Amino acid sequence: MLEANKSVIFEKIFAVYNRNLLRRRFYSFQVSGLDFLLNKSPNTPLIIYCNHSSWWDGLVVCEISYRTGLDSFIMMEEKRLRNLFLFRLLGAFSVVREKPHEALKSIFYGAELLKHNSARTLWIFPQGEILPSDLRPLKFYNGVSKIIEKVGTCATASLSMKYEFLGEFKPQIFVKIGKPEIIQVDSDFHSKSFTEQLASRLTESLDSLKTDIIKRNFAGYRTIF
Repeated sequence: MLEANKSVIFEKIFAVYNRNLLRRRFYSFQVSGLDFLLNKSPNTPLIIYCNHSSWWDGLVVCEISYRTGLDSFIMMEEKRLRNLFLFRLLGAFSVVREKPHEALKSIFYGAELLKHNSARTLWIFPQGEILPSDLRPLKFYNGVSKIIEKVGTCATASLSMKYEFLGEFKPQIFVKIGKPEIIQVDSDFHSKSFTEQLASRLTESLDSLKTDIIKRNFAGYRTIF
């Protein structure tokens, strides 16, 4: 597997480039639940699980992470990370989901990142591939639950993303972040059933985000640009 090789200097340079790129390509960027991340406890590691409907998702995540000052790491498909190797400097590490032994290495690595420093945040796209945001049911790989199981105690939060044209020439980015939930793993924890719970929570978040967009209910959203 390819490990992360974070660089604070590169992260700052990339943040400027990324923000300008998003501004050029999108009309606006609105986020609900940003305060949850701004007030993240440094004593509890956080895992954010996201839907994956576009190539832009990773760049949206990078912008949110930088604006909220999170010490972030992100799991990426190895074939994609080899092509986008500079993402390792932003905290990306690889996973090969098709090979269980290799995937297990990534699970252990992700868990150790969080156990080593409780102030860290791990971003995961548990669908494992780009799929339409309205596709149902959502199907997750078990990796996210396996990492939670090995970390023991952590916070989890859903993050749903949609890109919509609402009368402007360029599309708009809409993000909804769920309130973090503290997870304490005990003897009753079963990774498969917990994965299903996470998929259900993200489904609810995506449906809620879709309703907000349809009804133009953006009172609780913060405009990034």
